[in-house]
Amino acid sequence: MKGIGNDIIEIGRIRKTIDKHGAHFYNKIFTKKELDYCLSYKDPAFSLAGRFSVKESIAKAVGTGFGPHVSWLDIEILNDEKGKPYPQFSQSFNQTFNNPKILISISHSKLHAISVAIWVE
Repeated sequence: MKGIGNDIIEIGRIRKTIDKHGAHFYNKIFTKKELDYCLSYKDPAFSLAGRFSVKESIAKAVGTGFGPHVSWLDIEILNDEKGKPYPQFSQSFNQTFNNPKILISISHSKLHAISVAIWVE
């Protein structure tokens, strides 16, 4: 294992940010595919919070956080045919971290989204 990261966020915080900043927030943090998926739900705040949280977890697992080496849009969270989330990375992210294999998990409660990312190779 090369790194591990976890994160928890209040879903209400994401909901307030959506209400205040809308498209500006969406476009800074999420890719078009992520938005297409999340905004298809009646209450997208749950899915958006989960993706926000797991992006934070990944940035922690690689040891940089967000900044000059990692941007929010370098990490895209998609779902496989069974609904399991998985990360897809930009070319620059893959070059910087040598095509990392990172496993993720996302959970939600009524109030929080929590995630874990493990950089295995």
